[in-house]
Amino acid sequence: MLSSDSKALDMQSEYSSRLQVLRELDSAIDFARGFLQLRIVLALGSRGPMTARDISVALGERHKAVLDAVRKLVSKNLIAKEPDGGVDLYKLSDTGAEFYRKLVDVLGFRDFYRVPRGERRMLVSDIAISITKYTHLADAIIALATSRNNTLSISDIADAMKLSLERAKTYIEMFSDRRSGVRLFKKIEKESKILRIIATLLKPLGIKMRTVVEMYRLTEEGLTVFYKQPYYMKYKKSLAAKLITKVFGSAHPRLVLKKMMVLVLLAALVSGGIAIATHSTVIAALTGSLSLAASLLYLGYRAI
Repeated sequence: MLSSDSKALDMQSEYSSRLQVLRELDSAIDFARGFLQLRIVLALGSRGPMTARDISVALGERHKAVLDAVRKLVSKNLIAKEPDGGVDLYKLSDTGAEFYRKLVDVLGFRDFYRVPRGERRMLVSDIAISITKYTHLADAIIALATSRNNTLSISDIADAMKLSLERAKTYIEMFSDRRSGVRLFKKIEKESKILRIIATLLKPLGIKMRTVVEMYRLTEEGLTVFYKQPYYMKYKKSLAAKLITKVFGSAHPRLVLKKMMVLVLLAALVSGGIAIATHSTVIAALTGSLSLAASLLYLGYRAI
């Protein structure tokens, strides 16, 4: 009989392995942005070769959107086009078939191939949802593990996960409950100094506001999962990444770009005000450069 500690370690190891494989697969298909591509791969893996029209009907998606996604998958060598009597059939390439096998295995659907084809179709959507959940959680773990005190507000975590506050909270809460098999996150409440100052200023006006912020901390179990990820080795050996954590509060790329963008934008506004007041062409040119830099940072933030 395994002890509770042994079971917890086994679950941590399994969860870490899943995250590692899913992040590898995420480099081929951005699960957050390429959800339709993912569903197409799963559909072709479970049903076999199909036309673009058949895929759009099976998934309930617009034909034009499916064609666009299919073209991207062909360019990534995940599916192959096979002419058949004047009709283009699409099937998984060797690379795509390997991708599909890894997905099915890592998500625990090891008997997937033995399930009748009709029932397999019903599982495709569930598999896709499971994949996106794990990849979003991987972003949350990286953001927290590379932050000061391994603690961030739920708004920052949601930003790192590229999700709404409510959706991010739902995912985080799955692994925050004491009764869950692996508790990766711990919910805490912390008073915000900035909100406290604002509340003090508003108090004479009779306006009351909440000064406590909902935050989450990565637990020891969560850190153990992070330590087993390839990202940890890059972070551990990088002095620049540790400096970024001290300056921006976390080394997660989205959070870093967002805070850099805000700082540069504020600098542009200040220099713009100075340029108007002094009529300085040099400062005006600096303002233009800062504005351009803020725009580029915003594009980078939106792209990742």
